Amino acid sequence: MTSMIRRRISVMVIVSTLLVGACGGSDDTDADTSSTQFTLLPTTTTTTPPSTTSSTTSTTSTTTTSTTTTTTTIEAPPTTAANPAIEELLLSGEGIGTAGFGADADGVVEYVGSYLGAPANDTGWIDPLTVGICDGAEHRRVSWGVLTLIFGDVSPVVQGRRHFFGYTYGDAGEIGGEPVGLKTTRDVQLGSRVVDVAAAYPAATFNPEDDFTPPFFYVNDSLRGFLTGVEDEATVTAILGGTDCGF
Repeated sequence: MTSMIRRRISVMVIVSTLLVGACGGSDDTDADTSSTQFTLLPTTTTTTPPSTTSSTTSTTSTTTTSTTTTTTTIEAPPTTAANPAIEELLLSGEGIGTAGFGADADGVVEYVGSYLGAPANDTGWIDPLTVGICDGAEHRRVSWGVLTLIFGDVSPVVQGRRHFFGYTYGDAGEIGGEPVGLKTTRDVQLGSRVVDVAAAYPAATFNPEDDFTPPFFYVNDSLRGFLTGVEDEATVTAILGGTDCGF
C-alpha cells in the first residue's frame, strides 16, 4: 500500500516537472520559441452577379396628318345697287317720302333734291291764277323731270304760310321719263296694270274716260291717278297726290 502511494507521488512529480518545462516563463529568453503557424481555412467567396437593371425604352411614334383645305370662292353675280330715291321717295296720300303735306316748302325742295339733284324747273312764287284755279296769293311748282311738287300759302292742309300740298308723277306724253321707278307705298308705279292697282288698293274705283277727263283710278281725295283704260291690262300713266289744284 505504502509503495503504491509512493509511485503515484513520483508520477505526479514527473508530470509537474514536464508541465513547467513545457510552459516556460516570461523571463525565459533562452527558450527556443517556436513560430505558431495558423492554417487559414478555405473561404467560400460568394460572387454576387452584377445587378442588371432592365430598362425599357418606350418610343412613341407620332403620326401627323396634314389636312389641306381647299377653299373655292364662288363670286356672286354683280347686283345693281338699289336707287335710294326709289327706296326713300315713296308716294302716298300723305306726301312723298318723309315730306308730308303741310311741310315747309323750301325744306321739301331741299329734301327731294338731296335724292334727285337740282330741279329741272322751278316757277318760283307766282300768282295761283296763272296755273289754274288754286286758292291763296302764292303758288309754286318745282319739277324733276316728270315729278312735280306743288306749293302754296293756302290749302285744305295749311292756311297762311308757304307749304307743300300736292304732287304729280308721270306724263302721258313722256312715258319712261326721269325719274324712273318711283312708286307708292303699296308698290304701284307708272306702268302698273289696273289689276295690280286693284290688288294693292281693294277699295279703289276705276273710271272710264269722259269729255273732260282721261280714264283714272281713285283711292281717296289725296291719292289717285290716270290710266290708259279701265280694263285689267290697262296701265297707270300718272300718280297724283294731295290737293287737286291746277291739274
